[in-house]
Amino acid sequence: MHENGLEPEDDGEGFEMNTRLTDEIFEQLEEEVIGEKVVGLALWEESLADEEENLPEADERQVFDLDLYLENNVYFELYGVLFFEDQDGDPLQGLDRIGTIVAELTDKGVWLDEIAATDEDEMVLVLSQNHEPKLYLSVGGWTLNEWDTLPDDE
Repeated sequence: MHENGLEPEDDGEGFEMNTRLTDEIFEQLEEEVIGEKVVGLALWEESLADEEENLPEADERQVFDLDLYLENNVYFELYGVLFFEDQDGDPLQGLDRIGTIVAELTDKGVWLDEIAATDEDEMVLVLSQNHEPKLYLSVGGWTLNEWDTLPDDE
């Protein structure tokens, strides 16, 4: 059991997903990833949050899974992510729309500038350009790993 009292999700192959941003995890992330440049992003067409009997159409999709690659060779596997352009707005929707937004931000240069928590201790990643927030990612679950090769380079 994690210190947040939740059982880790395990797929039988040792896969454990974080679902709450504890103080200990925040401190680790603050040292490892805050201020790192985003060098790649892989957006998935389906999400672990999808219900098989009620799959959303691509242009109606709001919940995404993605891999977020940072310059220091660390990457997040993010699950159940909602994208927001501002803190008070509605989540963005549409696979093509979100794909275009994240591709443009990554091409222009975007940094993981801040990590925050919701009232329910869910993680929020703030992607910024010149310390100006451009995109907020509200994350349902995540893992943190190291990468050797970006997906486009394989």
